[in-house]
Amino acid sequence: MSGIWRGYFNSSTSLLGDMPGDVKYKFEIQLLQQKNAIKGVSYSYKTTVFYGKADMTGIYTPGNRSLLLKETKLVELKIAGQSEACLMTCYLDYSSIGKMEFLEGTFFSLNIKDKSDCGSGKIHLERVKESDFVKEDFSKAKFAPAKPPTAKENTESPKTTLPGSSSAIAANPTPKLPATVSPPRSVPESTSQTPRETQSNSKDLLATESNKKITEQVMPKVPVPKVLLERENTLVKTIVTDQEDIRIDLYDNGTIDNDTITVYHNNELVTSNQRLNFTPITFHIKCNKNENYHEIVVVAENLGDIPPNTALMVVTSGGKKRQEIFLASNEQKNAKVIIEYKPAKQ
Repeated sequence: MSGIWRGYFNSSTSLLGDMPGDVKYKFEIQLLQQKNAIKGVSYSYKTTVFYGKADMTGIYTPGNRSLLLKETKLVELKIAGQSEACLMTCYLDYSSIGKMEFLEGTFFSLNIKDKSDCGSGKIHLERVKESDFVKEDFSKAKFAPAKPPTAKENTESPKTTLPGSSSAIAANPTPKLPATVSPPRSVPESTSQTPRETQSNSKDLLATESNKKITEQVMPKVPVPKVLLERENTLVKTIVTDQEDIRIDLYDNGTIDNDTITVYHNNELVTSNQRLNFTPITFHIKCNKNENYHEIVVVAENLGDIPPNTALMVVTSGGKKRQEIFLASNEQKNAKVIIEYKPAKQ
């Protein structure tokens, strides 16, 4: 993750009088990775009337290729009017297309003074070689050329230009302003913990990381579907199995009320616009040492007659072990289940 990442964030709360979510605020982060621990700075800015810089810390999880970043202290701030500063917590996922590398996800932010909600939104960042700001001391080492990240630290460095405006911190006008980027979720306090994306039930991942190391997962390099970028992907459950054959059945949860869903497996479309019923939507997953990480995302195509869109997922491992998972999704949030394959020790 070491290097410079630049892009934008959209806020659910109006900043500087703009319509919420309609305006992109520029965002840049400089990161240094040491093992799985991350430190860095963030810059968020729009015009000369809104600029902020903040210190950041975080955790990178190689198995899920996810990154949790939390702004810890406001270093610089320039904002017009009676606004108040906010600090952001970001939940980001790594992906690559050819030589391009991306960090995408969501954020939530809290007012520095009273910890009240400053809003949330989405973030999109791309690895770049040049910074729009002064190069930090920790960034002066050379960073390696762009390549898919691992738990090991990269080394390659960008040149610097001039400070412009930015900060993982946003300010709070009369309506509260957001600060940094990332999916809304609870933030682990210690770098020994593990975040998860997308975006939400970080508990499962935190438990997985703290109890045992997650082996490097093999994710197919498939472009992320637009709907998975535009909505928050809430992690409902992580299942660890030593079985190679997995069957997944999806039913309507309770009353049949015309809930319709689309399902993705590791970013690949499984089924589109299917109505949930008493007869399940069924598909199978094959696990092995080379295909040991499976991410299933259920997208609500409507809210049915009784919102939200609800489903019962039944995961059957090896034809015998059965687990039931209740899912809820809407037009802002998808429901995600992760299956990790770990072969039994001989």
